[in-house]
Amino acid sequence: MKRITLLIAAVLAAGPLLAAPPAPVPELPVGTFFQAPSISSLAFSPNGKFVLCVVPYEHRQNLAVIDLEKGVKTLLTNFKDRQVEGPIWANDDRILFRVDDDGQESYSLYAVNRDGSDPAILASGWTKAGTTGELNNRFRGILKRLPKDKDHILVLANLTHNDWADVARLHLKTGLMTVVARAPGEVEGYVLDREGEVRFAITHDPQQMRHVLYREGVGKEWQEVAVYQQDQPGWEPVAFDGDNRTAFVLSNLGRRTRAIYRYDTATHTLGDLVVGDDTYDLKATYGDTQKIIYDDSRKKVVGIGYETDRTRFHWFVPEYEQMHRQIEKTLPDTVHQITQISEDGTRVIFFSYSDRDPGVYYLFDQNRNKLSELAVSVPQVDPLLMAAVRPVAYAARDGLKLHGYLTLPAGREPKNLPLIVHPHGGPYGPRDRWRFDSEVQFYANRGFAVLQVNYRGSGGYGDWFEAAGYKKWGLEMQDDLTDGVKWLVSQGIADPQRVVISGASYGGYATMAGLVYTPELYRAGINYVGVVNIESLIPKALPPNRLYWMNTRIADLSKSEDRKRVTATSPVNFADRIRVPLLMAYGKNDPRVPIDQAYGIEHALKRANIPYELIIEGDEGHGFRKEEKRIAFFQRVDAFLKKHVPGPQSTEIILGPTKVIEMPAKGTEP
Repeated sequence: MKRITLLIAAVLAAGPLLAAPPAPVPELPVGTFFQAPSISSLAFSPNGKFVLCVVPYEHRQNLAVIDLEKGVKTLLTNFKDRQVEGPIWANDDRILFRVDDDGQESYSLYAVNRDGSDPAILASGWTKAGTTGELNNRFRGILKRLPKDKDHILVLANLTHNDWADVARLHLKTGLMTVVARAPGEVEGYVLDREGEVRFAITHDPQQMRHVLYREGVGKEWQEVAVYQQDQPGWEPVAFDGDNRTAFVLSNLGRRTRAIYRYDTATHTLGDLVVGDDTYDLKATYGDTQKIIYDDSRKKVVGIGYETDRTRFHWFVPEYEQMHRQIEKTLPDTVHQITQISEDGTRVIFFSYSDRDPGVYYLFDQNRNKLSELAVSVPQVDPLLMAAVRPVAYAARDGLKLHGYLTLPAGREPKNLPLIVHPHGGPYGPRDRWRFDSEVQFYANRGFAVLQVNYRGSGGYGDWFEAAGYKKWGLEMQDDLTDGVKWLVSQGIADPQRVVISGASYGGYATMAGLVYTPELYRAGINYVGVVNIESLIPKALPPNRLYWMNTRIADLSKSEDRKRVTATSPVNFADRIRVPLLMAYGKNDPRVPIDQAYGIEHALKRANIPYELIIEGDEGHGFRKEEKRIAFFQRVDAFLKKHVPGPQSTEIILGPTKVIEMPAKGTEP
């Protein structure tokens, strides 16, 4: 069993603000940005004596445990062909974790003791059906540790229906699952109270109605406490407070954005607004412990994290607010996210990150008021050499206000720069946010400005904003990106002769759409696992709710007008319009964008006699997760850009901090 010494840093002194380098930074190796983290997923054992983590071994992510008293790190797994993801403590001695499957997104559930003994596969992914018993193939996810039951953990599993998830107890040694709460319908999510009892269920029906169901506890009947039409305003529970009576819920009733309210389960009344924002949704997922911050020792929620232009916090307990302010003074210009509080409340793990720093794990001892560095997640990245990411806003051609982020290469005058437009994937629901992005920093290190646009259809700005992008692939959604390019050109920041578009998934679609619908705008394009044929993305047979989602967001193929639009906005049908260099990459095991998309565009490009570069990795899926494949891909990207896009030509150097560029939007929200 391999042992690695862990060094615990002394108390940190207040440090200076990060300053921009006085000259362009040196070109860093591609691996600097795309190596796997040296440590991630830190979490206390229930007794607070140990911390589990994920660390690299033989270029794969493996499980380890840190003994806080002895200061040593013990490697528990030694996978060389697979990787560990999502580890959690089931109790003080046993750890659960998932293992990947070459990008197919069909994970197996493993268990191992803290000392490395008694390893077991508790549940298999669908690609390995039959390897651990038929029941285990119905495992759907972990719900909650059971403090009073050391032999089981609560999970989701399809035990009483083929496609409805029940709540079950899973035995930590055998993997045997027994039903605790039968699914009261087609369940979208459950919310458990602080004792681990199933109290809320959110279901939907074939008529596209969403139902919020509530029960008092085990053996009690479900009662409907809210019902509303899909895509209409409503509310849904997120988490319980420590009294197991008060719930925190997300609601957009009477609002354009989702806000957090209290809800009284005894009287079934929506209470006071806790925190809200008129521009941003305060989204949280079921059981999202990174946003709902709970202290077991106090038996209450002590704070809530939420996203605006960056991550913000709302505190309920003065001591936590004071602690957070103290750490902000010690480590300014940084988001300090509480990832876990020990069960006795004396120690807190913070993950502190910024736009230029991938993150550092800190241990705060409340009794001694001591902040200690546990581990640097990506030590090869020097934040002083990274580029600042700034929130921006501008008006689309129809007046819609769009938000996003602009990254300017460090040490260069923000004038006439080569630009990369970098649309995010999704498209519906995800959004870009203020954080360290390895791909963005890689581009900035090569001298590019990078624009990330939360185009219409993105999540986080209200349902109305997301709905503004429905059925707008290649149309207004694409116009939002085009308008961003023209805006930066008009500001004098971007060189119109050196604009590149690069994105993954839907961002890959936007790349291809940009090259075929606005070919005059771009110098080159990089399509990473992108959609090129919208019609073939839509399955032939779908359950009612999934079919409704496809019909309303992308296309209803039973309607002739939708079929015409899909044909007109699928880049595969217009490959002959591409006039600039194109690099594409796909994973053969991709379950989201099937490899047929890659073969389809390749055939179209060959037929049109258009040159291109195509990478297909046989053991990868929706994005390259293996370190060597990821680095190799971006080495190709690096060579591609250097070959086809002239580098920065400005010799003017900024002295001192990076210049702040004010870019107010000229339009207003409708």
